[in-house]
Parts: sequence; structure tokens; C-alpha cells
Amino acid sequence: MPVSSIIETFRTQFIEQYHDSILPSHLKALDAMANCRTDGSLLMLAECPECEHQLFVPHSCGHRNCPHCQNHESQQWLERQLQKRVPAEYFLLTFTLPAQFRTLA
Repeated sequence: MPVSSIIETFRTQFIEQYHDSILPSHLKALDAMANCRTDGSLLMLAECPECEHQLFVPHSCGHRNCPHCQNHESQQWLERQLQKRVPAEYFLLTFTLPAQFRTLA
């Protein structure tokens, strides 16, 4: 199910329920994702280099929270992180220094 359909279905209810805590940036994100790759977004002309067939394709919103737009970015980030792994088994251990030793750290 596309995110735009979910936003369209629940937008009014969401705004009514959370109207006192919604920031303008949240509404901007909802608007961007609701129109992402829909007929409501701008169109770009795509052309096949082989047969020169042309097709109008809706633009993506490019919003950083949009799962359609950022999926490839997230995948690329994950691949970069996996390449940084040490080829050995390890685990992360975190602890807090007592206050009297923190100046030494």
C-alpha cells in the first residue's frame, strides 16, 4: 500500500487527534509524501535511449522521511556500514565512568 494512500485515508483523523503537537514541518512532510510520485506532483519526461519512446513520469518528493525517496539512500548507507565491519566476531561494551574519573577520560 503506497504511503500516499495511508496519508489520504488517515490525515484528517491524525490532525484532529494530534493538532496541539503537530509542527509545520510535520504538515510539510505529510504534504510532500502524499503527493510523491502521484498525478499531483510535477512530471518529467523520460526517454528510452534505444527506441526513443517518451513517457511522462511523476517526480518524487525527495523528502528525507519519505520511504519511496529515501529507500535507495538507506540501502546505500547500510552497504557502506557493512563494508566497514571488522572481519571478526565482536560486541560493543558500554559503561559509565564514576564522576571522579571523568576528568581523566
